Amino acid sequence: MKKWLLLAVVMVLAVLQLSWPEFLVFFHARPDLLLIFVAAAVFYLDFRIALVFAIICGLLKDTFLPGDFGINTALFSLWCYAIWKLGRQISTEQSIVRLAIVFIAAFLNNIISGVQSANLGNFIPAGIFLRNLIIPSFYTAALSPLVFKLTKKITA
Repeated sequence: MKKWLLLAVVMVLAVLQLSWPEFLVFFHARPDLLLIFVAAAVFYLDFRIALVFAIICGLLKDTFLPGDFGINTALFSLWCYAIWKLGRQISTEQSIVRLAIVFIAAFLNNIISGVQSANLGNFIPAGIFLRNLIIPSFYTAALSPLVFKLTKKITA
């Protein structure tokens, strides 16, 4: 039953990410709620289930957002594996460590997405690229405790 409830949370986060309220937009930046959920799934669920949720989140993001299809599915699966592997090496019980992990994953995700967009022929000025790299990463990390708390409450 909990897995179906988590799937409903994924759907709600996907809709919220697509229709993020304008008064919460900061320098044209929106947080990556699905990436936060992938990290939360790794922290609170079994790896196989977290990987399934990472693929679902990546497919949802690929389906509804413009860009090359499949890149988010591959990246979210990669972040799921990397966070799981890192969690086996270090202690991820402290919230500051989890915030840092989410920030690094969001930062690397934004780098790869920006480079991929530039390779597709979209010209991105350096200032806008840096803004799209830094601000959404901080915004994603700042909202991650809310998604962590929701995921922990459902999985407990």
